[in-house]
Amino acid sequence: MALVKCGECGAEISNKAAACVKCGAPVETTDHETTTAQSIKAVPPVASKSKGKTGCGPVVIGFLLIVGYAIYSSSSDDKKGGASEPSKEAACAKDDLSCLGNKGVIAAGIYCKDPVERLAKHSVKWTDGAFDMKFSRFRWANKQTGAVTYIGDKAQFQNGFGAYTNVIYECDLADDGKSVIDVRVEEGRLPH
Repeated sequence: MALVKCGECGAEISNKAAACVKCGAPVETTDHETTTAQSIKAVPPVASKSKGKTGCGPVVIGFLLIVGYAIYSSSSDDKKGGASEPSKEAACAKDDLSCLGNKGVIAAGIYCKDPVERLAKHSVKWTDGAFDMKFSRFRWANKQTGAVTYIGDKAQFQNGFGAYTNVIYECDLADDGKSVIDVRVEEGRLPH
């Protein structure tokens, strides 16, 4: 065994080593057991163990493929003339409370939240989970106009002493699914 100098960093290493222990450059030996700088540069460098591979390359590529497919799918639906959206709108008859209520319950959770909170004299604590709906029930507010009243009990209002009280809140949402007509609140819980 003989010691040779690494052509990359100049460290002394064994001529039997596959790579430099300091920089990771490969060591190539000739028939005379010596390494030349020219033969080291001809071989591509090997990754150092201290740098290590993270192995996230396939994960990142997979994620990018999924995102790209999602974008492609949504744009191809738009190019079909947007027929999917109007058909969803037309799927609910104006007098079908079940269809209209189920379709608008998410919008009610978004558009009615702030008006309900404004009814509190102090702070409000929402008790719904991340994937729970703020409204669990609905009924007609005005059947002729298509307005629906959404009802929920996933909030607590703070009183003057700092204690929180369960409340039942109602929100009347117009047939456009965005306009809040009226909100009401009273103490209590909905029967289960």
